[in-house]
Formats: sequence, structure tokens, C-alpha cells
Amino acid sequence: MNPAKLVRMANDIAANFDCGLDRAREVAGVVDHIGRFWSPYMLDSMARQMQSGDIGLSDLAEQALRELIEERQGR
Repeated sequence: MNPAKLVRMANDIAANFDCGLDRAREVAGVVDHIGRFWSPYMLDSMARQMQSGDIGLSDLAEQALRELIEERQGR
């Protein structure tokens, strides 16, 4: 899948959960959504992209993806 499309999708998902009230709930919502609907391939692709530096993720999307990636890696 196109890396730019994954970034756009992650940012769109995060924007839907970003209400500015409870950061922990926002992150949990993004983690839950991406965890249920993204394939392992998509998550692995994002993990590789994120290692290369700033790829244009919103703060919320990046935080949620980092949690998911760490969870997948068993940390």
C-alpha cells in the first residue's frame, strides 16, 4: 500500500477521535480502530516508515501507532 495513503488514513482516523477532552481516550480509540481494521502488513509498513523520521503524522496518530507497534513487537 502507498505509504502516503497510510499516513493520510492514520491522520484521518485520529482526526475523528481528536475531541480535545481526554487524550488517553483519544489514543485508545485510535489504537482500537487501527488495531481492528488494519492488516499486519499495513502496521509493519508504518513501523518501517516511522523509523525514517517525520512522515507527516499528527501527534495523536503517531502516539497511537507507536503504542500499537510496541504491542505487536511484544514490548
